[in-house]
Amino acid sequence: MKTGRRLSISGASRGRDRNDDRPGISPVDIADHNSRTAMGLLRRFGPLTRQELSRHLGLTEPAITGIMRRLADAGLVSGKKRPTTAHYTALEFSLRADAAYSLGIRLGAYGGEAVVMDLAGRIPQQRAFTKSEEIKEAVLHIRHAAGLSGKLLGCGIALSAGLPLDRKAIEDSLELDAGPLFFLDDTEAAVNAERMLGIGDREGGLVIVIVDETVRAGLLIGGRPFRGVHGLAGQIGDMRSGVDGASLNEVATLPSLKAYLAARPGATDGWVAIAARHLHEAVLAISGFIAPGAILIGGALPDDVFEAIIARLSRERDDKIRDLVIAPWIPSVRRASFPWAGVAVGAALRPFSETLLPDDRP
Repeated sequence: MKTGRRLSISGASRGRDRNDDRPGISPVDIADHNSRTAMGLLRRFGPLTRQELSRHLGLTEPAITGIMRRLADAGLVSGKKRPTTAHYTALEFSLRADAAYSLGIRLGAYGGEAVVMDLAGRIPQQRAFTKSEEIKEAVLHIRHAAGLSGKLLGCGIALSAGLPLDRKAIEDSLELDAGPLFFLDDTEAAVNAERMLGIGDREGGLVIVIVDETVRAGLLIGGRPFRGVHGLAGQIGDMRSGVDGASLNEVATLPSLKAYLAARPGATDGWVAIAARHLHEAVLAISGFIAPGAILIGGALPDDVFEAIIARLSRERDDKIRDLVIAPWIPSVRRASFPWAGVAVGAALRPFSETLLPDDRP
């Protein structure tokens, strides 16, 4: 299966390759950018009038009219009078949710899940699976159950670090027409889900920590996922801290929780105390270097364990501020906006960003 090209709203191929770093911007690129940005606003905020779109985009209302006309002609937006008691009723525009859809797959060591996403960002169907051989069945099920008739833009596939499957094996396991495939790291998918459909693009950026068989972090800096050299940014699992010098991968993962409870049945609080203490050291290090606007956590741990870790991290933060230093740059850690850190949601967003919505790639 081939990877899809980035297209303009009209469906024609863009004249410039994404790796072309020449500074010139053609009129087609400008129109494409404005259309994508307008659609991104409609997805983020819901129905908007010409005046509201004008304020968000910094364009004149006649320019907004032209953008909306092009999108309506493409079958992507619709307009209707906004309900109001005022004498003047403005026309508001909204995305046609059924005009297009995408698939998103989260794939990790413990299985994963597949989701369908419509143009408005809703998830009408999702299904979990435990083995990679079950991906095809899961995708067929959600596509049939969702009953979407719009254009399938492709399938985003978010992979966890160290997954012992190559892309060819994943393509073979699908064995169906899912459109172009777009591969990305699960941390990148998670931060994009938060930026586009969750808490938004916070001042200072955001960090999302994923906990499953390893601990790793996705970084959003300057509105873009930050991957670092060779895509290794955020690999905090090998970070050692505390008096025991243990790494996060040794004491703050799902396997470590299972091993701890196997030796000490019912002693979840003890594991939480150890994991939170080491995670707090990672939070301090991240906060000291980049001072993000938000730090979120999600992944494979049970909900009650995540809540206990967050409560413990809050106490650790308060103790650090009270006893050592006034450090308002240490943000409180909170749960990710979506289950399993929104990895499948972020994967489903990628086909849209490749074709219709603002680019989310680093």
